[in-house]
Amino acid sequence: LKSNPAVLLCLDTFAAMACVPGFSLSCERKDFSSPYMSEENYVRFRAVWAVIFVVHGLYDQYRSIFLDEPSQGIHYYFYLTHQSRLVQSLGQLTEWMCARSFFKGETPSAWISKTTMLCFAVGQPISLLVAGGYWLMVWSDVEEGKLEVEYYTVYNHGINGLLLFISFMISRMPYSCSNGGWVILAGVLYLGFSLMHFLFRWGSYQPCDGYEDQRECPVYDQFDWHKPLRCALFSLIAIAIGFVVVLLYSGLAALRNCCTSSQTAGEIAELQKEDMEDIRNVTEPLNKPDKAAATAWPLRVPREV
Repeated sequence: LKSNPAVLLCLDTFAAMACVPGFSLSCERKDFSSPYMSEENYVRFRAVWAVIFVVHGLYDQYRSIFLDEPSQGIHYYFYLTHQSRLVQSLGQLTEWMCARSFFKGETPSAWISKTTMLCFAVGQPISLLVAGGYWLMVWSDVEEGKLEVEYYTVYNHGINGLLLFISFMISRMPYSCSNGGWVILAGVLYLGFSLMHFLFRWGSYQPCDGYEDQRECPVYDQFDWHKPLRCALFSLIAIAIGFVVVLLYSGLAALRNCCTSSQTAGEIAELQKEDMEDIRNVTEPLNKPDKAAATAWPLRVPREV
């Protein structure tokens, strides 16, 4: 039974998922490469992804803070969607920096590589949570026409998550329970932030249902600490979902790694070069003329001559 490749694939996947989330930030040179493209093209790919995330993030902040009415101001940074996108943009930028350094034969600084791994471990699963949670909460309003869906609504709660998933599947960035604890910690910290938001009455930039004073408005209705039991229940559900998402990405990483080679494009090219040299060493003696036979006496003359 264990000789069946499909069974082995399933066993590897479940083994990767059956673990306790940890806080590892270790990485290797091969993690900043792809089995589907050369190192040079991978650096270009990372540059394109970094530009997409950074430009979208900067313009969304400028639009929301300086152009929209009412302006979100500092409240812009209270939303998990915007906080996670800042982490994702930073991660894409530092991931490009690491890939570029390794391609040039250099070693990136420890803080850049560890920042990349931290942003990756947090940004990947949160992108899925943000997209799924947002559309579940607002879908009824969208159907009733109460909420207008614009481009940045779709980008912040779907497109960026899809781009991150594509990046995850074509790269070798490791994800397992050993570094899945970071996303759980990020969720707990955000719950703590929502409690501080309630205690210090930071409120909202616009009126909300149920409260006349905007300073009493919660960031999200589900985490309204005016209703502690309801908020505690949603907090436990959010943490439990975080564990599930860590297991999901650990399984996806195991499946991805089982279907791709662990060698980098540079290592494969070096092996191909060595193989060609071995073939040349074997075939060249066979192709060379035998000088001893050509000069031996008496000379061998064809009968036709």
